[in-house]
Amino acid sequence: MAQDNQPDLQVEGWLKTLGIESLSHWDVLVFLYRHQSSLVSAEHIALFVGYATAAVVAALDSLESSGLVKRSRVSQGVRLYQLTAPADPARRDALERLMTLADSHTVRLLLARKTAGQRPT
Repeated sequence: MAQDNQPDLQVEGWLKTLGIESLSHWDVLVFLYRHQSSLVSAEHIALFVGYATAAVVAALDSLESSGLVKRSRVSQGVRLYQLTAPADPARRDALERLMTLADSHTVRLLLARKTAGQRPT
């Protein structure tokens, strides 16, 4: 039974290593992963990922402060957003491993349960 939770515990560890604590952070990170360099506004990202602009701005701020995203200054209402690989090997490994799961629902389900205050079963 404990082995059944092992993959979830690994994913939770990778999320913790990167500081990803919410679905909005995850979805914005995956968007930027899929669109390596994006010249857009936060409002457009919000439309693409289906969140309120404030949630996307908060996610971008958090991802930038954790070193996962670089963004340019605002120019004509848009910025250049770029996903950056962490210099720290453990963080880089966590990002790479999580991005292999970007097309599955594994990470989203874990974050949804965590956000709801439930422990994955």
